[in-house]
Amino acid sequence: MKIRDILKSKGSKSVFTIPASATLSDLVRGAKEMKVGAFLVTDGKGDLVGIVSERDVMSQCAKSLDFDNIPVRDIMTKEIISADENDGINVAMDLMVARKIRHLPVLSQGRIRGMITIRDLVDAVLGADEQELDEFVRYLRERVRST
Repeated sequence: MKIRDILKSKGSKSVFTIPASATLSDLVRGAKEMKVGAFLVTDGKGDLVGIVSERDVMSQCAKSLDFDNIPVRDIMTKEIISADENDGINVAMDLMVARKIRHLPVLSQGRIRGMITIRDLVDAVLGADEQELDEFVRYLRERVRST
């Protein structure tokens, strides 16, 4: 199973972006409205420049910052860990587990295609057919043996 298959099953809701210049207040309102835990942060040209999650926002709450005047670019994670839409789900799983992340941007030729979550991977495995499940079990066995 490929990451693009997961994006296809998610439909048009698979990517949520926010401009780097948006305020933290804009971010919080958008996350609440859309019921999402993370946004891909884009520049004025629509290029990916970071990612911001609910954890990033929570860490700012303790600092008593003015959410109306702090731009997303000031708190976003700039080191972007991503996968290609043509990668298998095992690549996504490896990245997410190794890097301890729950949201993974998906790119193709440097352009944003979507974002997948740990929940998306679990849903994909649960909805897989028998052959895909067999392949996934083989993959997990190999990973266990190599650790």
